[in-house]
Amino acid sequence: MRVVAGVLTALLLGFAGPGFVGQGTASAQAPAAEPARAGLQAAAKNVELRAAIPETEGAVSVNFVRYGHRDVMFLSGTFGLKTYDVTDVDEPVLLDHLTKQELALPGDDPEQRFWENEDVTVDAQRKLVFLARERSAFGRQPGNERPTGVYFVSAADPARLEVMSFEPMGTGHITTCVNDCAYLWTTGYDGTPSTDPDTYRRSGKVFVTDIRDPRNPKTLGTYVDLGRDQGETHMTHDVQVDAAGIAWVAGTGGTRGYYTRGWHRDPLSGRVREATPYSPVPYAGGAAPRLDMPTSFSHNSFRPVGRTLQDGPVPSREHPAGSLLLHTEEAFGSPTCKDQGRFVISSLEGSRDGESWRATPERPFYLKTVGVWSPDDQEGTLPGPDTFCSAHYFDVQQRIVAYSWYEQGTRFLDVSDPANPIQVAYWRPEGAVSFAPYWHRGRVFVADLARGVEVVKLTAGAYEAQAAHANVTLRTAPVSTTARPLENPRKRLPLAPDPDYGYACPMLVGRCTPGEPCC
Repeated sequence: MRVVAGVLTALLLGFAGPGFVGQGTASAQAPAAEPARAGLQAAAKNVELRAAIPETEGAVSVNFVRYGHRDVMFLSGTFGLKTYDVTDVDEPVLLDHLTKQELALPGDDPEQRFWENEDVTVDAQRKLVFLARERSAFGRQPGNERPTGVYFVSAADPARLEVMSFEPMGTGHITTCVNDCAYLWTTGYDGTPSTDPDTYRRSGKVFVTDIRDPRNPKTLGTYVDLGRDQGETHMTHDVQVDAAGIAWVAGTGGTRGYYTRGWHRDPLSGRVREATPYSPVPYAGGAAPRLDMPTSFSHNSFRPVGRTLQDGPVPSREHPAGSLLLHTEEAFGSPTCKDQGRFVISSLEGSRDGESWRATPERPFYLKTVGVWSPDDQEGTLPGPDTFCSAHYFDVQQRIVAYSWYEQGTRFLDVSDPANPIQVAYWRPEGAVSFAPYWHRGRVFVADLARGVEVVKLTAGAYEAQAAHANVTLRTAPVSTTARPLENPRKRLPLAPDPDYGYACPMLVGRCTPGEPCC
């Protein structure tokens, strides 16, 4: 589709509750509307809404690439892939839409959702986009052929996206560039038959693909990050490459980092050898203690080092530069994340000699916890047994973590003191299913599975709270009215577990056939 669309301007969602500033100005007043139906009580503090991008419901992940003077956003979701010109960050303009029909393979039902590509990867130099395809994409059901792998998409012209090829793999949850996009590491459940009722303990590994020639990708027969859960092989989830080039693999059993280039001492053999993407050298990492991360499922991570050091906690003698790992437990055993599904800051000290790689179920290894945070007992948190809470993706800038917590919204945490993260701002609109926030040019782009993409900005109050290291007080008295687009009311939408990942990858129910999971 070659359709250009602007953002909503007059019908942006607003709140009549305290602490909310709508449409980017303190004086903006949202028009009165009928009381919210089937919605969640809204709350916000030290955040203003700048834009709500229409027709982006089902948003999953975002990335950005600069094209000369043009700033482009790539948005992956259940609808496929969309590109937007965000040169004016408050006025995104649609450039192109690579539809589900264009991504469908033989045997797919293109009316069903594209799934999931939870962390969209872009090669900014070659202008390529990589879309990971999960086994439940397009309504594929267990017992039938369920292709997984990665689509290679040319974005040389972001207004004319082109599918170059599809590379089949044994998984397709998330794919990530390593070594400057010479290789892909693709993670997720690898389809190994399992009777274990705990979906987090299903088998996984990192699939390695040589993409130096992107029109002829080659998935290698060697795998990375086996034995990740105290010596047992379980599910990998996502990879983040830090500013020092260490590739951190998150999944069941915690987060572990690898050298993928250069010569390094291998702590398992004691010998110096060359690290490659298909034979990396263990660096550091491991699992958080069960008390802090009960499921031991680490969803994603960030190690502040090098050019990103100023984004993480302030280095100290106790926690020197590069010694901290910020990572997420995605889990849904508590509606307020009291007991699980929290944000954990761990120390990497004592983990650089292969301790996690030598661990066994009888002799486990755990990182030392420095700090923990969750929405539980925080102002602005929705109580009750029916709320959907878990830490999910986060992004960090200037020591403030923007953090998605599903129905508990997007939180903004000051992590200057890693032992005492505090909340300085908060965005929990009606019916939110916050998947991932992204800092970009003074804004935060929130990918919300139910609401679509919203562009928000922290107000001065957030930075004042950070400077004072003062936890914000949020008021959550019932909101009498809410303003929203009349043709697209923002209602709470039901969530259902993914057939393979359970609630680790929730999806919306009822968009296609009543009672059938689809989107």
